[in-house]
Amino acid sequence: MKANKIKRAPQSADSPKPGAKRLRRYVLWGAVSVLVLADLFGPLRVREVRVELAAEELFRIGGLRVTNSLVSAWIVMVVLIVLALVARRHLVDTPKPRSLQNIFETAFEMLSSFMQGSVGEKARAFFPFVATLFIYILFLNWFGLLPGVGSIGFWSNEGGERVFRPLLRAATSDMSTTLALAICAVIGMQAYGIRFLGVRGYGSRFLAIDKFVEFFRASARGQSASASLLLRGVLDVFIGVLELFEELTKIFSFAFRLFGNVFAGEVLLLVLAFLVPFLASLPFMLLEMFVGLIQAFIFATLTTAFLGKATTGHAPQAASNAASLASLEGDHPNQ
Repeated sequence: MKANKIKRAPQSADSPKPGAKRLRRYVLWGAVSVLVLADLFGPLRVREVRVELAAEELFRIGGLRVTNSLVSAWIVMVVLIVLALVARRHLVDTPKPRSLQNIFETAFEMLSSFMQGSVGEKARAFFPFVATLFIYILFLNWFGLLPGVGSIGFWSNEGGERVFRPLLRAATSDMSTTLALAICAVIGMQAYGIRFLGVRGYGSRFLAIDKFVEFFRASARGQSASASLLLRGVLDVFIGVLELFEELTKIFSFAFRLFGNVFAGEVLLLVLAFLVPFLASLPFMLLEMFVGLIQAFIFATLTTAFLGKATTGHAPQAASNAASLASLEGDHPNQ
């Protein structure tokens, strides 16, 4: 009898060879060893951790202080504008499954669907504003994780002390940037509220004097005006003051939430880079990427919810609200 021969399956051309796998393993371990040795014996080892709460000033343009966080915000702005212009020239009706256009369209559709579940038909009007905030904050958060941001800079003498000034810093780790974003979001809420409800309808949230007008009008005509009407007028004014105070607190709520989470992550990465550099920082870098995405999404979600509240009037304003929606649908017809 002939001995049975074991036939091996032919190796695919795309499958890596055993020698290539072994070479990759050696290269990986060699790179890790070089990084560890460079940290232990190299001249660039971090000797101390210095945390600056405020952004460092780089130069001045007239009376404008240009800080490293402001430069980062400008860079992200330019990158987004260039990407938008390039993407506009390469738009196709049927993008490939793994193309960049398909990825962004999927993300935008998910955001639009989420907004529709929150505010209904108004999502179409809110989407450009909310999506702009989401994309800009997301790229600001992720820009701070790039190599060189916070680590490349120059030394300067301040009060006889040698201080390191980084050229770039995560813009959302600066309170000025998050405060500016919060102010833009709140101003947008007021603009949408006036657009949907009108100046008088939206202003009645903060200055509700209808009950006072009814009370004094009845008194002027010699009619009996009940004290409950006057009491309800006082209560409406008090609620209006609370509404105004709520709009102001939204600014600080937006600003401190975003600043606190991004700045805390930046400090965490700095401390880890000082204690266990190169190795332990990598998982936390991925975690900070996820945190940056979540913070941008939370900012967009709260903005959507507050926009829905700002554009929701009382029963007498329902007709004007529907008319505003109809006009918006007319300005942006379905493709």
